Amino acid sequence: MSDMVQVRLIGGPMDGGTLPVDREAIEDAEPGFDFVPEDSRGAPDDCSRVLYTAEPGGDPTVWHWRSWVP
Repeated sequence: MSDMVQVRLIGGPMDGGTLPVDREAIEDAEPGFDFVPEDSRGAPDDCSRVLYTAEPGGDPTVWHWRSWVP
């Protein structure tokens, strides 16, 4: 069974929410990934995913909004 960690999301459509992710996702050299959000209102027509990543050198369990992703 995988080890899950709650990541706090800052900005964008998931602002203030949390996301359970595998510990491997926060231990990566560049923590973060793109995923389908719970609410995609406001997304450009050609995008359905969001990208959140940790700040370089920052807390790997706090991910910041970067962009919509096709």
